Amino acid sequence: MKLMKVAYLIGKRKIEIEEEKIPEIKDDKDVLVRIKSVGICGSDVHYFLEGKIGDQIVKDKIILGHEASGQVIEVGKNVKKIKKGDKVAIEPGISCGQCESCKKGKPNTCPYVKFLGTPPINGAFREYIVMPEENLIKIPDGLGYDEGVLSEPLAIGIYSVKLSQIEIGDDVAILGVGPIGLSILFSVKESGANKIFVSDLIEERLEFAKTLGADFTIDAKKDDIVEIVKNFTNDRGVDITFEAAGKKETFRQVVHTTKICGKSVLVGIPSEDIVEFQAHIMRRKELKLINVRRSAFCTEIALNMMKKSKLPFLKMITHRYPFEKIEEALNLVSEYKDGVIKCLVSL
Repeated sequence: MKLMKVAYLIGKRKIEIEEEKIPEIKDDKDVLVRIKSVGICGSDVHYFLEGKIGDQIVKDKIILGHEASGQVIEVGKNVKKIKKGDKVAIEPGISCGQCESCKKGKPNTCPYVKFLGTPPINGAFREYIVMPEENLIKIPDGLGYDEGVLSEPLAIGIYSVKLSQIEIGDDVAILGVGPIGLSILFSVKESGANKIFVSDLIEERLEFAKTLGADFTIDAKKDDIVEIVKNFTNDRGVDITFEAAGKKETFRQVVHTTKICGKSVLVGIPSEDIVEFQAHIMRRKELKLINVRRSAFCTEIALNMMKKSKLPFLKMITHRYPFEKIEEALNLVSEYKDGVIKCLVSL
């Protein structure tokens, strides 16, 4: 019996590596993938630190990880688009395909979705995984497993900007420029945004944001993005604010940075179950609040954009750990240490 290594979250801030039988293909449209690279996402950090996101609670040990890429090892007899040896990015949400959301082209909001690394579904911090063919996107020639991992957060950025219905010449603020915020930055720049304001607590992230086209980079430890936006827009505010940090402060700021009749797009995942907005300001401005739930049909777009763009996407990857040091990697990301932007685990 062939075994694989698996990393389980067995308690808050505690990872244990075990061995299990390599999974087998059971459906004729399933694919066995050898995982090569997995990114650490903010949602992984929430489960690692708090054991939950809202009412999604870790009740037993679980395998985290959903930003993954790998190599196809075996395919079911009715698999058509993927073949043995292909490099693939993994779309982590297995939706039902039958509910109202799925039929309307919104599989990201499927109430029956099985999302990797979300209780009770095990994720990608393991050497092998079986996925449906439709959840695998072939990585274009010239790109590698790292780009395959980055396509997942980039897809969320693309989808967030798509939902915002940005127009050429819009002014934009992005609160938080971790991997998702940087992905939003790339997308708004490609969409013809005018002035782009970004804020973060980590200097390295702000420096990288400059290379992607940010016009104003605000260190949130020193300066107030609300005041800076007001100063440079003559108190008007920006057309669209993207909240991508998931912090109480940034959820409050979106109301103040956005202009009258503007749009505030909520992308970050807060640690708290309840966040606060100043309702009278939202009402007076008639703000439009847009919530983002992962992404829909944007992973392939993200891969193609990376292939065509000359921007240094791979420089977003600042740290890399071997499989045996996943716990150390999660601690690094959760504590925002060493200027971390994106941390990958190699298998």
